[in-house]
This record gives sequence, C-alpha cells and structure tokens, in this order.
Amino acid sequence: MSSQDVETLRGGYAAFARQDIPAVLGLFDAKIDWTTPTSVRTGGNFVGPDAVLGFFMSLTEAYTDMKVEPQEYIDGGDTVVVRGHHTGKAAAGDFDVPFAHVWKLRDGKAVYFFEYLDSALINKALGD
Repeated sequence: MSSQDVETLRGGYAAFARQDIPAVLGLFDAKIDWTTPTSVRTGGNFVGPDAVLGFFMSLTEAYTDMKVEPQEYIDGGDTVVVRGHHTGKAAAGDFDVPFAHVWKLRDGKAVYFFEYLDSALINKALGD
C-alpha cells in the first residue's frame, strides 16, 4: 500500500469525528470485513457497509459520548495500523481505552478492519 492509504484513513477518522457517517461508509468496499471484539456487547463481525452502519448505530445506544482519537498511523505495506484512544462516557462512567486498528485497503477502499482493545475497560464503563 502507500501513503495515500494512510491519507484515506486520516480522512475517514476525521469524517467519523465530525459524525459524517456517509463519508465514512463511502471509504468502504462493498464487501468490507469489519471485526470488533465480541467480548464487548457491541462487538462482532460485520460484512458490508450496511452491516457496519448497524454497528455504528449500536455505539450510539451504548455510549452517551464516544470519540475515536487516532494518534499514530503505521504504513505496513499492504496493511495500515492506526493506534489511538477511545474516550467518552457510558452508563457506568468515563473511559479512556487504547486501541489498535488494523486496516487493509485495495484500490483506495477499505476491505478489512480488525480492532484490538482492552475490552475489560470498555465493559467496566458500560456497566457489564
């Protein structure tokens, strides 16, 4: 991959921050494979932009406030890793949880996403 993929992802995170979900979904391949930890109530595997949209909607139900704050973009050739923090509020309190997002892009579209995070910290904030 290239630095263009990093810039594409920077744009995606910026769009998510301003809650421009149509712009975020526009970055995804029709068969994007999106996985978040199943140890969190909103987690699972979602295939296709519509399924990822459903995941995004579940976040608004679980969190009263949530920010995804990327801090570092690592260009790994065919893979881009984004390190950062999830911050916000949920039913049982505030949270600040580090994450690593692993992305694969093809022809400028995201085809794969996998999230690593400390699910115990998220679950504590959720009251689970």
